[in-house]
Amino acid sequence: MKKIVSVTSALMLFAALITFPDTVTASTEQGLKMCAGLIIPSLFPFFVATKLISELGLAQWLGCAFTPLSRRLFNVSGSGGTAFIIGITAGYPMGAAYIASLRKNGEISKNEAERLLIFCNNSGPSFIIGAAGVGVFGSSITGLFLYAVHILAAVLGGIILAPNSAKRSAEPQAVRSSVGFVAAFTNAVKASVSACLSICGFIVAFSVLTGILEKLGAFAAAAKLLSSVFGMQLLWSNALFCGIFELGNGIGAMNGLSASPVNLALAAFILGWGGVSVHFQTLSVLGGTDIKTARYIIGRFVIALMGSAIALLGAAVLF
Repeated sequence: MKKIVSVTSALMLFAALITFPDTVTASTEQGLKMCAGLIIPSLFPFFVATKLISELGLAQWLGCAFTPLSRRLFNVSGSGGTAFIIGITAGYPMGAAYIASLRKNGEISKNEAERLLIFCNNSGPSFIIGAAGVGVFGSSITGLFLYAVHILAAVLGGIILAPNSAKRSAEPQAVRSSVGFVAAFTNAVKASVSACLSICGFIVAFSVLTGILEKLGAFAAAAKLLSSVFGMQLLWSNALFCGIFELGNGIGAMNGLSASPVNLALAAFILGWGGVSVHFQTLSVLGGTDIKTARYIIGRFVIALMGSAIALLGAAVLF
C-alpha cells in the first residue's frame, strides 16, 4: 500500500511539473534567490565555525564551561549547553548540525542527542527580527519580542519535554584533537559546502512544491475552509498552511497582517514549528548518525504550540 501511494504521488508530481512549467520555473528561481541571498550567506560561515569547533576539539572545552548551567537547567552535558547556544543564535538547522557533529565524535550519547534535538534546533535572531519583525510587522521591537518568545519556548521545551533524571548524560571526554588548524579548516569548508548544497536543494524542492500547490488552489481551499470554520482571516489561514510546509513562505505570507496578539501567536507557531522543509534539512545534516527524529518532530510541534500561547498572552499584556 505504501509503495502504491509513493508511486502515485511521484507520478502526480511529475504530471504537475509538465502541466505547470511556468510555475515550476518561477518557483525554482525564487528558491535559488533565497538560497543565494539569504541561506548561504547566513548559514555557511556558521557551518564552517561550528565544524572548526568540533574538529579542533574546542567543544570539549566549551562543554566544561557550560556544564553547571546545562546540568541544572536541562540535565544534559556541557556540550549540550553549547548546542543550545548555537541553536538559538545560528538558526535552522545549525543546532541539529552541531548535535550531529558531537554525536559523530562520540562526545554525547544517542539518547542525549535525541533529547537535545528537540529544543536546540531553532530559528535564528536575524530571520526572526529581520524577516518576521521588520519585514512583516514593520518593527524591530516586535521582532525582539518574537525572538524572546522563541527562546523561552525552547527553554521550556528543554525542561519539560527532554528531562531524563533517571540517567545522567555523560560528560564530554577531555581528549585533545590531533588535527591541525589547516586540516581542520579544510575539512570544515568541504563539509560546509556539502551541507549548504543539501539544504538549498530541499529549499528549492519545497519552493516548487509550494508553488504547485498554490497554483492548484490547495492552500486557498484549505485556508477558506479553516476561515469558515474558525472565523479567521483568509490571509491568516493561508499563512498557517504555507508555514506548515516552508518557514520563509509562511512568514512571507503574513505580510498585511497587523501585530495583534492572534497574529503574533501565528508567527510564533510558524517560527517554532520551522516547516516540513526545515525538518528535511535537519534529516540531511543528521545523515551518518544513529539519531532518530520521531521525538524531534513531536517535540517541535509542542514547542510551537507553547510559543504560540506565550506570544498570545505576552502580546495581550505588552501591546
